[in-house]
Amino acid sequence: MSRRVARPRRPDPDQFDLFEMPEPTAVMLTFSGRTVDLEAPDLTRFDIEDIARPLAYQCRFVGNTIGFYSVAQHCVLASQLAPEGFAYEALLHDAEEAFTGDWPTPWKVRIGREAIEAAMAPLKRAVAERFGVTYPQPKAVKIADQRALATELRDLCAPHRVNWRDLPPPSPTPIVPLGPEEAMAAFLARYRELRPV
Repeated sequence: MSRRVARPRRPDPDQFDLFEMPEPTAVMLTFSGRTVDLEAPDLTRFDIEDIARPLAYQCRFVGNTIGFYSVAQHCVLASQLAPEGFAYEALLHDAEEAFTGDWPTPWKVRIGREAIEAAMAPLKRAVAERFGVTYPQPKAVKIADQRALATELRDLCAPHRVNWRDLPPPSPTPIVPLGPEEAMAAFLARYRELRPV
């Protein structure tokens, strides 16, 4: 079967024709109907809802939790645990997962963190440019992310023998899992509270 000849890309980043791309599988279709070229992502027209919805419908831990618990809720928790001045950055620390999905840590280790980071770097840079966050991620945000993880392991996961003692202490407040729509609303409310003017 002959390969389709690529036509020039359209100037409108929201309206790529998936079958006219040089590599159609490198372009993602979003819930809002926009498209993202994963090699050269342009998020200039994307709204926060383009991030919030997919994060709210994705489960952390590949769904291996006692209740539905989304990446969006995880991001809200990380923002609440972040030190002063880093809450907005922490809220958006996993924003690229709106386009990649949530990679569980064991898979990152198995495949290789460097390979995954290199593949995600264009999206992370595009998110940073669009929403005004720092790339690479500040250490304070990583610590907030790890505190959120420690809290999730305590509150949402089955008893386990994995050694998580290197994580910072969890939040004293227990997690109450939210459904997707509630998690999306919480994420958007937190965004509106924290976004730079």
